[in-house]
Amino acid sequence: MKKYALDMTGKQFKTAAKSIIDGDYRLSQIAKWIYEKKSDSFENFTNLPKELREKLSGKFLLRALKIAKKEKSALDGTIRYTFETLDKKYFFAVFLSTGGRNSLCISSQIGCPVKCAFCHSGKVKFARNLSGGEIIEQVLQIENDTGEKTSSISFMAMGEPMLNFPNIVFVLNSLLSNKGFGINKRRITVSSMGVIPAVKKLADKNFGIRLALSLHAVDQKRRKRLVLNDLGFRVEDILEAGKYYLKKTNSHLTIEYALIKGINDFTADAHKLARLLKRHELINSNVNVSLIPFNSVVNIKFQSPDCEAVQRFKNILKFNRITANIRPAKGADIKAACGQLGY
Repeated sequence: MKKYALDMTGKQFKTAAKSIIDGDYRLSQIAKWIYEKKSDSFENFTNLPKELREKLSGKFLLRALKIAKKEKSALDGTIRYTFETLDKKYFFAVFLSTGGRNSLCISSQIGCPVKCAFCHSGKVKFARNLSGGEIIEQVLQIENDTGEKTSSISFMAMGEPMLNFPNIVFVLNSLLSNKGFGINKRRITVSSMGVIPAVKKLADKNFGIRLALSLHAVDQKRRKRLVLNDLGFRVEDILEAGKYYLKKTNSHLTIEYALIKGINDFTADAHKLARLLKRHELINSNVNVSLIPFNSVVNIKFQSPDCEAVQRFKNILKFNRITANIRPAKGADIKAACGQLGY
């Protein structure tokens, strides 16, 4: 059975290809074809001898995904990709282009075990983690398809990244490496509902990437209603983990807050969120709150908040010296906005 090249580190690939590759310069050539030229076939590696290309093709697999469906928004050009795996499973990624910057929102799992009540991905039964190679391949395939270079990457599509921690670490090493993608650490964001042990491990790794913590409520009772499988992690402890991450990495923290009409969009919630952030010393220039008005999803009966309620919530945070932004719904007409990625 062929080995999936994207699942291997450079060192692992070198060991696996030891019998057919002579010289590190060949490995550098191969890496350039894979990551810079994004070739999906060894046959295209034209500066390698034909015999070597044939041996590589017989031993390794370069692609484990195919684009099963591609939808482009008529509203803003956002593209929603449906990927099919070798074991016939499906997941999603999103390409967004704004002001000359190209962002990818990629998946880390097939389905999501966290089951947020307002999220379509939470309705998809968890199947498995994506491998490191399958996560990386999303970037390669989308760059190939669009012909555009990626400016930033967010782990915010399907799945909970911190429940796939070893593969996320593998991918981050590739994204940050100059031999891989060479993306600036400040342009990579990992989002998590707050898997505290993994968040602390990520802090200790000190990649310096941005962290986004999905809070969504200011008390445990309502958070449990919204995040059905909260794994027992409390609001206060999640914020402490965020504080720990900032202290260890000197990076940036985003508090994600999905605003849902009549559930968590009250002025009292905004004031309490401000008090929570102050208590945990999270009011500073490296912290912002991302307010995400609920995006409609089939068979989910929550409602989007009124525009006035959203603005009022933001103004209360700003009054308390908290940086806050309202996340726009991109690709809503193709169900590509936050919380809409599902079957």
